[in-house]
Amino acid sequence: MKIEASGKLSQKIAVLAEKLWPRYLCHPFITQMADGTLPLEKFRYYMLQDYLYLRDYTKILAAILQKADTFEQIRFLSGEIESTLGETYRTHIPYMQRLGITEEEIRQAHTHIDNCAYSHYMLCETQNGNVLTGLVALLNCSWSYAYIAEQMVQRYPQALQNKTYGAWFAGYLSEEYRKANQDLIDRIDALAASISPQEENRLCELFEKCCLFDLRFWDMAYAMGNC
Repeated sequence: MKIEASGKLSQKIAVLAEKLWPRYLCHPFITQMADGTLPLEKFRYYMLQDYLYLRDYTKILAAILQKADTFEQIRFLSGEIESTLGETYRTHIPYMQRLGITEEEIRQAHTHIDNCAYSHYMLCETQNGNVLTGLVALLNCSWSYAYIAEQMVQRYPQALQNKTYGAWFAGYLSEEYRKANQDLIDRIDALAASISPQEENRLCELFEKCCLFDLRFWDMAYAMGNC
């Protein structure tokens, strides 16, 4: 992904991403997923923690919805909640079932402290801010996954054929995901069109912290919580 500076908030955020996201690409969890050598138990742990994260992600969307002051925003955010729930039941849970994760394991799963800290940070920022704040808090998760999938498949073309991990990469390369991610970016830019430089800096700092939380999420998944 080539990033160029411009007046849009998303481009200023992307300059930060260009410095931080390459760290994702050399993370052993990511590289071993791409070359097919990631131990299955690590991926199972990741999928359980991601399932718990998605539950909190939905709650964050609901908190943003409470900040909405137009019917158009309410429509968009309601759609995002419905989409996240649909994706969880349509894709995430069946994926866990294919990995042999039982309903009992799901019921007994506990959110790791790093996972909990990440979602609580986003929720607190959303509750203390506005719709724009909440959307920026969610942006790194959405945008960086698309970046990871694109970059790793370029480096490891065989990643898409892996029977365990190929579907993970394919999902974040899909046209549906790309469009949803671009819609989020465009909405953020529209809401940020007239904000002050101080607010812009604050939102860039928020995004940067979320980048670092995501890096800790990968650490947590690779260590299976023993970190």
